[in-house]
Amino acid sequence: MFPSWRLKIREAQVALKEGRWDEASALLGQESVRDFLPARRLSHKVASHLVERAQQRMEQGESSAGWRDLQQASRLGGCDDRVTALRDAHTRRGLERVKQLISCGETKLAGQQIARLEQRRLGGDERRVWKLIVQQISQAKLLSHQGAMSEAAKRLRRAERLLPDPNDPIAADLSARQANLEQQAGKVRTLSVQLHENVASEAWSEVLQTAEALLELAPEHKAANKARRRAWKAVGLGEAQAFRDRELTGSRRLGKQATTSTRVWTSSAKVDTVSLRNRQEKKMSGKRIVAWIDEVGGFLICLGEEVMLGQPSTSGADIPFLADLSRQHATIRREGESYVLTPIHRVSINGKTLVGPTVLNDGVQIELEGSVRLKFRRPHALSATAVLTIESHHKTDPAVDGIVLMSESCILGPQAQSHIYCRKWANDLVLFRRGDDLQFRTAGSVEIDGEPASRGATLAGTCQVAGEDFALSFEEI
Repeated sequence: MFPSWRLKIREAQVALKEGRWDEASALLGQESVRDFLPARRLSHKVASHLVERAQQRMEQGESSAGWRDLQQASRLGGCDDRVTALRDAHTRRGLERVKQLISCGETKLAGQQIARLEQRRLGGDERRVWKLIVQQISQAKLLSHQGAMSEAAKRLRRAERLLPDPNDPIAADLSARQANLEQQAGKVRTLSVQLHENVASEAWSEVLQTAEALLELAPEHKAANKARRRAWKAVGLGEAQAFRDRELTGSRRLGKQATTSTRVWTSSAKVDTVSLRNRQEKKMSGKRIVAWIDEVGGFLICLGEEVMLGQPSTSGADIPFLADLSRQHATIRREGESYVLTPIHRVSINGKTLVGPTVLNDGVQIELEGSVRLKFRRPHALSATAVLTIESHHKTDPAVDGIVLMSESCILGPQAQSHIYCRKWANDLVLFRRGDDLQFRTAGSVEIDGEPASRGATLAGTCQVAGEDFALSFEEI
């Protein structure tokens, strides 16, 4: 009779032959088996396969799965050189990603990337240096938002001195940011003096102008925010009304001295209204559906009257972007036939920073934190449904090609005015509301999940819809 360890080695050999490497690794890693010479030899073969799979997974972007394979191979032994080479390659890619994110101004994401390297004990001293660099840049960003431009510039100088390579392109970028901050520091000082003088003399119109000019440069400037609230209260205007009045006056609202300078980085101007906060607390997210359309792409269809834009999180951004945003960054609410965009953090329209709610016009470009760019469109003249097209490189979660803010109906079809343009389709497919249900109608025969469907059929949960020249699936999230 064979001893039990030989039986387990035999099981591991069969698993290896059939490509079940995880199972073979688990068998060979057992304490009762691993010290025998046949087990060690077989472990080296399994480790070799795991290293190859780890490399393939990492090249395909499955870094977590690849990393697990690499850890298993390391425990089995016999491939130490190959494991070390892959670890080094993973480190180089990770640090290169950190540099790219810093160059794009995505310091939060850069910090998250460093945390992943730290968790896997990769990068050593070089990783620790880049962690300090990201911390200095993040602190500089916060200080500049508060109006401490000179102190922010000092932090950037520290970050520049920490760079492992003084000829790194990031050094030139940091130098340019420092120069910009020093230039803005003088403007902030001048406007701060003027703001105090206007408050002292209770010249509230001038207080509003000066405070807005300051907040263009430093969105979290405490004195400017406080003065602006006092001015609104003194003149009896709510924030939304004050914003609409300023829109009517156009560029005159800031005066000659308050021309917006080039942004050093994105900002996070906050809206102070109690009504906005209350509405956010009471907001109920509407149903969201992803339509996966063959040969067209994926589209997020939002059925709620109000949607939250932000980072993916448990707090529930309806339109979550994988970007350096706040979890709740801005809201878009349908008011009758119009859409109102309300900034919570830094938002601009066509390059102009918002300080309160505004009505969206067809074709405007929305920027969140100066990086996520969206185009707002109303394709169909007879429908209140709107479309957000992602103009920047950022992805949503789940990744889609466009976002539909659906009112009463949504048109998928080959016409230019369709909300979702499906070039090869012969006919339109119209989604429409019927009470709490979502139904559709189209010409020709249609099947839902392989079964014939009549006109006005209801779409429930996850289902597949197929016609003579189209196929799509709906997934509720």
